[in-house]
Amino acid sequence: MSKAGPSGLGAEPSDPMPSQGPLMTVLRAFAAAPADEETPRLAISQAVAALHAAGGVVALVHGDRVEPLASQGFTWLQQAACGPLRVGDLSLPLTRAATTGEPVWLASRAEAERQFPRLLELVSRDERACAVVPLRAAGALLGVLGISWDEPHEFSASDRELLLALADICALHLRHWRFDVGVDTGEGAPRGAPGATPEGASAAQLPPSAVALAPLVQALTGSDSIEDLARAIAEQGAAAVGAAFSNIAVLEPGAAGGTARLYHLSSLVPQVAERYQTISVDGSTPLGAAMSGRGEVWLGDLTQIGAQFPALLADTAAAGLAATASLALVGRGGQVIGALGLGWESPQAFPAAQRDELRAVAQLVADALVRAQLLATERAALERSERLHRILTALVASASLSEVTSAVLVDGTAPYDAAAARLALVDDQHPDALVTIAAVGMPDELESVWRPAPGAAPSPLSDARLSVSTVYLPSLTDRVVPDPDARAALARAGLRCWIGLPLRSGSRTLGALVLAFSEEDALGPTDLTALSDLGAALSEAISRAVERDSDHDLAVLVQRSLLAEPLPELSGLQVSARYLPADARYGIGGDWYDAIPLTDGRTLLMIGDVAGHDASAAVAMGQIRAAARALAPTHGPARLLEGLDRFVTATSAQAMVTVAAVLLHPRAGSLTYSLAGHPPPLLRRPGSPATPLDRVDPPLGVLVATRAQHTVKLAPGSTLVLYTDGLIERRGESIDAGLQRLAAVVDDSPAATADHLCASLLNRCLRNVPRRDDTAVICAVMQPTGARVQRSRTSPPPG
Repeated sequence: MSKAGPSGLGAEPSDPMPSQGPLMTVLRAFAAAPADEETPRLAISQAVAALHAAGGVVALVHGDRVEPLASQGFTWLQQAACGPLRVGDLSLPLTRAATTGEPVWLASRAEAERQFPRLLELVSRDERACAVVPLRAAGALLGVLGISWDEPHEFSASDRELLLALADICALHLRHWRFDVGVDTGEGAPRGAPGATPEGASAAQLPPSAVALAPLVQALTGSDSIEDLARAIAEQGAAAVGAAFSNIAVLEPGAAGGTARLYHLSSLVPQVAERYQTISVDGSTPLGAAMSGRGEVWLGDLTQIGAQFPALLADTAAAGLAATASLALVGRGGQVIGALGLGWESPQAFPAAQRDELRAVAQLVADALVRAQLLATERAALERSERLHRILTALVASASLSEVTSAVLVDGTAPYDAAAARLALVDDQHPDALVTIAAVGMPDELESVWRPAPGAAPSPLSDARLSVSTVYLPSLTDRVVPDPDARAALARAGLRCWIGLPLRSGSRTLGALVLAFSEEDALGPTDLTALSDLGAALSEAISRAVERDSDHDLAVLVQRSLLAEPLPELSGLQVSARYLPADARYGIGGDWYDAIPLTDGRTLLMIGDVAGHDASAAVAMGQIRAAARALAPTHGPARLLEGLDRFVTATSAQAMVTVAAVLLHPRAGSLTYSLAGHPPPLLRRPGSPATPLDRVDPPLGVLVATRAQHTVKLAPGSTLVLYTDGLIERRGESIDAGLQRLAAVVDDSPAATADHLCASLLNRCLRNVPRRDDTAVICAVMQPTGARVQRSRTSPPPG
């Protein structure tokens, strides 16, 4: 069986480390050779041989120039095309890699012609492939390594891992040759002149043993995630430098105040590991100090640890360590991206040679971390794009608002990796307001941001703004969000980046989609374009769903026509009601309500539910409501339900009918009620929590000879809530749990009008919940004596 693919790279499938053989050959060659003028030629010859390539070049970066040092297998024309070249020129592979610090992979002549047409003007047009990778060491870009093949070459993951590992090893030895041996590269003082050697470097010391570093380089090169990288460091990092322990801290992007996540060796004492899952980027820990400006923290024994970090002395001893070293990990542009921690079981003197060795290992780890982070970013972007594509596909197939909601908030998660989302539609009764029909991760207090109080400063995320144009808040500065109250509410939510997308169909406003992210500046230009596409697709799906729901809407109109006409003005009471139909796929229902003024300032409130989701349920509901209105003037709550019991038994085929009848007498300060199988109303007296009126008799149709009624005191300022089970029932949850949730919402709602309370109950109890049943609710607020009576209203949200 051949050990190589078309390029000669790769290994037999049984080889657990595909590139270990070629890598070890190169490492041994470097370990055996002196660091002299032949080092560049050795680097390129070993790379070409290990990769079974046709030729290659190693070039160093001198200021703004890229100059070739050594080449192999190149014609004079190819050598001439390698330089000198200028940094900043993106038209050639060598200078692009030197300028961007990123690898260039060209699998064929056609790909080279597409990306670098100038290259084919300088060299042969023979079919070939090439790769150029940056050479980094000690936080600096030294140069680039270019490799070419005579045949097309598809770069597999193992090919790229091998080439990147070779580049890391070549860079270490080129740095030693360039800085420590005394090579004059034309950058001012010759290497070897006083002051030219980097601080702490020793001209007599070689870089870390190449063979000793081989397992670590192999492990780092094969790590494509932060977790894999941390595991590789924990398993191989300590062994490579003769330490007993190693770990890594990785900065968390966007974290407030600067924090880093720690990845430990699995053998670390669990109690210690649990206390250090994250650390602050400050001087409180050695790793934090290394990241916050010190760069390196050398603690040779427990005495030094106790003097500089007394809080860590006990934990260090518990881990069995006597000395530690912490080195910052530097990525692109000299920015710190994390820190490497190492520990020894015996005290350490940390001579210059040992420090150089640890710095070399830290640079290997930093380069690998940069690659892992780039790969993670690319993978996350790809996954996000795939999920967005699935959402757009699902929106095309959506036939109802419920299906649209399910398509956008898949399994109750926000789209596009957002931490929170809100989908709101225009209230048909109040076109200037939006009603939240589904939300994920949005705190209730943000209602004041969507709808500021009259006279308050408008928020950038107010409904009035969201329905007009796209709003993007990359951060929550006072310039972006001028209103301090809105800014504080958004900040308390822990969400630092916001975007609001208007949903429109032609000139018609449909609503808005709001997404929030945990990190500042979470969205780039490409993201904004993708989300604009999402907003357009969502608008089209909502518009189409409304049209397709026309039959359902007609049935809802019939059902609403059977409900009470606009509620009357009532003595001493504010009363408001809402009716919300079930989603189209669940049919229409038989929920109803009524408010009937009686003599002596009394008011009878009724609410009921006729079982079923078809036209017969709606018709039966209308008949029962008409019978109740006929009985109300002469029957108390219990006698009224007894009369309805006989009526249902004689005239209706419905198997289940529940009703709540509540007689309010504000002048007498009393409330009398009777329940026929209906969920208990909630009564909240001033200064007390909401309590259920829960003495329930069987539903109508059971022919109960005598039904009970109960009287309780009713104080001014009391609030009464009557509702149907659609408000509290959820699949897989007990009725008691739903009732407790409703009571909590009533208690949490600020003192407000009955109309505001109705809207709040529907919004908070039915948010992001499929509406499998229709829902009716009546809220009544007892007004103090002499207070002006406000007109009650019935205003259903969009159905």
